Amino acid sequence: MIGEMRNKIVIQSLGTSTDTGGGQVASFSTANTVWAKVENLSGTENSFGDQIQDRSNYRFTIRYISSLTPKHRISYNSKLFNIQHVASLLEGKERYQIIDAEEGVAT
Repeated sequence: MIGEMRNKIVIQSLGTSTDTGGGQVASFSTANTVWAKVENLSGTENSFGDQIQDRSNYRFTIRYISSLTPKHRISYNSKLFNIQHVASLLEGKERYQIIDAEEGVAT
């Protein structure tokens, strides 16, 4: 499994800060940079209004990170992916996580 993790991905976490007007501003920052196995599962193209929306589903396999949740997002190959589901792959201990994510959706 470890030999298939050839792609570097960035896991980003959502944070908030206060702007000069006193309002809250949401922004993402780098939480972890890890090696991953990346698989493109499927892709679709829909028409919404006058725009074409392109969506792709990916699966990322990484070493286990205890703090990872669907509230994080992934940056890979200059693209952003919203995490849909995180599952632990058990091989004696929690060593790996499988992340199902979708590209092409507004965050």
